[in-house]
Amino acid sequence: MLFVITKKAPQELPNQSVSNEIEAAIQAKTVEFGTQLQKVSLLMSPEDVKRQMQEHYAEFLTTDLLTSWQNNPSLALGRSVSSPWPDKIDVVEVTKVSDDTYKAEGNVIEVANTNSQIQPVAVYPVTLLYRMENGEWKIFGLQKGAYSELPKRITVTGLWECLPHKDTTGPQTEECALGIAVDQSDAHYALDLNLMSATPIDFATGTHIRVQGVMTPANQLNTNIWQKYPIDGIISATSIEKL
Repeated sequence: MLFVITKKAPQELPNQSVSNEIEAAIQAKTVEFGTQLQKVSLLMSPEDVKRQMQEHYAEFLTTDLLTSWQNNPSLALGRSVSSPWPDKIDVVEVTKVSDDTYKAEGNVIEVANTNSQIQPVAVYPVTLLYRMENGEWKIFGLQKGAYSELPKRITVTGLWECLPHKDTTGPQTEECALGIAVDQSDAHYALDLNLMSATPIDFATGTHIRVQGVMTPANQLNTNIWQKYPIDGIISATSIEKL
């Protein structure tokens, strides 16, 4: 499952469309640039980072932006941990900002080796600013958005619970939002039982259980009803068993 994350485009020129030729060229350039991201490890020594950026990024970036990234890799795209790693950029839209500037909105997809398969595990939006230099489209500006994990299959063990509230001051309701307090961690997950059998599950609070299902991180939730709970996400459970 892939979530497309975009931001508002604040400065496009009104009523000025992007020609098919320019749109195709910038899309192709962005896709090609996305294939280079995993080849630049931001964890290496400054000398090696500069060398790798020169080798893999020089044809895509203006000299000023390349130098800026080489001097401050925290501003750059690339491989910031061994796993997951950036696999590609999915282009969402190309828009015109001014007569000589275009903007490509897209999402960097990060992957990891999960169960002997390379699978998408995270995404973050990017905005790339392009202009023509010496007959080539070059990136001269970048904005990175928030990093988000994608929904994924997990198995966790812990204690069956009514989820605690973030705010413990004032009167507390007697509602019980079902959840699990994960063993040997501070993690709490809400449990969605809609994928389970119609037979209700009714364990006593504190029962040790194992839950399998699809976990959606809290920052991917499209509702505010869960904000009062200190959860790391929601697990759409496919299996719950007592241990």
